[in-house]
Amino acid sequence: MLKTPISAQMWRLCSLLLLLSFTILPCWCRMEPLPTEDPCDKPDCYHRPETDCPAATDICRCKVDAICKTAVICCDVDASGLSDGLACANVNRINISSIHIRNATLSTLNLSDYTTWRGLVSMAFTDGNITNIVGKFVKFASTSCLNFSSNGINRIEDRALANLYNLRELDLSNNNLTDVPHFKKEGIVSLDISDNKPMLCTSLNDTIRRSDIQFNNRNRTWCLSSKTFDWFNSTELVPLEQIERVNELRKDCTINCTCQPLRFDIVPGKSPIINVYVSCTSQHLTELPSPLPPNTKALNVSFNNITSLQPVSKDPSYQSLSELYADHNEITSILPLEGSKFITNFVALSLSHNKLEKIETYVLTNIFDRNYNSRRVNLGHNKLLCDCNTAKVLKVWLMTKQKHIPDYDQIDCENMDMKVSDLDPSKLCQSQHDWTDYIYYIIATEVLLLVFLIAKVSYDYWIFKTAGYLPWPASKMPKLPCDWLCE
Repeated sequence: MLKTPISAQMWRLCSLLLLLSFTILPCWCRMEPLPTEDPCDKPDCYHRPETDCPAATDICRCKVDAICKTAVICCDVDASGLSDGLACANVNRINISSIHIRNATLSTLNLSDYTTWRGLVSMAFTDGNITNIVGKFVKFASTSCLNFSSNGINRIEDRALANLYNLRELDLSNNNLTDVPHFKKEGIVSLDISDNKPMLCTSLNDTIRRSDIQFNNRNRTWCLSSKTFDWFNSTELVPLEQIERVNELRKDCTINCTCQPLRFDIVPGKSPIINVYVSCTSQHLTELPSPLPPNTKALNVSFNNITSLQPVSKDPSYQSLSELYADHNEITSILPLEGSKFITNFVALSLSHNKLEKIETYVLTNIFDRNYNSRRVNLGHNKLLCDCNTAKVLKVWLMTKQKHIPDYDQIDCENMDMKVSDLDPSKLCQSQHDWTDYIYYIIATEVLLLVFLIAKVSYDYWIFKTAGYLPWPASKMPKLPCDWLCE
């Protein structure tokens, strides 16, 4: 067996080394050291406890974080003390990404003073005494975490946070805010507005309607009613979940209708009840909508083609209804309301501009007679068939119920160019030859004739017994088969 020459083996070895150099060496050259964890790169906003504050004896009230060299903590400062503290700590604002200022005493915090903090990612003013926040952040500010909690803030200017396009976490908890400030952002924002007792439900509701908001500390987030926001009949705090139910109500409303909260009925010790207002105006409806959302108190179906009120008494979803507005429809009668729960408990019924030909007064009389002065019925611009009864009965009834029917003088007649309130019974009843006015005279005449007849018969009988003959005309009358009874 021939042995391979040493020179050939060396050649093969060199070839193998050369191949490895082209495959492994470039990869080795591209290898970089693994990055070390940045102590400032944390998912939460920069927040340091009070124990990390400069010592009480330290003149400089600010210091750079011992671990995160791009973060600063300041404590117990006012407007001038903050500037002095940053200066004595040799803070280069351009290189700082996070700052936490605790227990600051500032009557007004002007955000425009922080224009040099363009690269600031996290800003926190907490546990201080700040009344108002004015000004606004510089355009395209990098701030993504903003914490103004526990300062007693009363007001934040509407445009203060408008330039925070990178905002992802906003903490306004434990203040005295009445409104949630507007802010622009991309993506989901975590918002904490807990323990703001003056917070109005109007503002909270507007914020909830933004689907990209996530609330922190939900169980401590409430809102308060006001005179300009009439959802509630109480001044008790309403929890966040109840306001969220209001927005769910809008989404689950009856087709072609809009649903809004009318008010909250709040009873201590019980869950608040959302009373609903449903509007289905101008939807070309030919019948009342069904079913209505639970606890619907008010329904507006004006400007449709509805002909009947039958569902009000038949449909179970109408059992809570107390206000019905059905103007400009084709309703012909209020009779379907008789005996319904609505007619017993209603507050407002509006049926103007319909096709009522007759008003069944007995449907409403008993309700009005119960001294419910707040009840209102609108019947104007309906055209009734007017007759003597309309002039003598309905007109008088409308006049006596005008506190309940404010448009009583706007009800028209279909068969004549007059209003019901202008009808003259003396003229209308004469033209119709109504003999009911003479019924008493007829009855009186019949009574007198009956008395005369009895008297004449008694006289004739007395003459016959005493004189033996019948006076005229009894003597001239022919005998009848029944005369033998008298012989």
